[in-house]
Amino acid sequence: MQENWYELMETVQRKQELERVLACNEKTKSFGLTLTEEDAGRLMAGRCDSLRTQMRVEFGKGVLPEIIETFCDSPYLQQENYADVIAELQEIFYLYKNESEDNLTDEELLTFMKEQFDGVCYGSVAYLEETCLERFARAIRAGYRDYVENGGKGEYEKFSQEARWDRELFLETLFDLLS
Repeated sequence: MQENWYELMETVQRKQELERVLACNEKTKSFGLTLTEEDAGRLMAGRCDSLRTQMRVEFGKGVLPEIIETFCDSPYLQQENYADVIAELQEIFYLYKNESEDNLTDEELLTFMKEQFDGVCYGSVAYLEETCLERFARAIRAGYRDYVENGGKGEYEKFSQEARWDRELFLETLFDLLS
């Protein structure tokens, strides 16, 4: 009897989570992005796998709808890669919750991820994971806490080791070459 009760509760919870994920389509369709029920189910299964792999427990609502809503306006998402990229972002979200030793709130981590994904990563999940998030998490583990003041915005330049190009210098050089 108790086993049936647990299974029933789990089924209801899964259905509610599926509805929450599919409800994101209302916002994302204006960006040309939608998830099918199959996509949503695959993403939810990926969530369970990621939580298990990272040895995390999530009570209540999952973060998947927040990931979807945070990234849906990215210029690097198209319908063809949408579900796959969201799956990867979800996986690295849980990884870097651990890597940052849970010092980041979900919102701070998502803000940092989105800013880098659309900025220096140019839509590369691999660069986001292996470079930007790795450096940021390393700094947080070492005691860095300045990100709290601005919610994770504008943080990466403090850790970036690559020289970035200057737009004005680029345009000046281009005009010199064309002259």
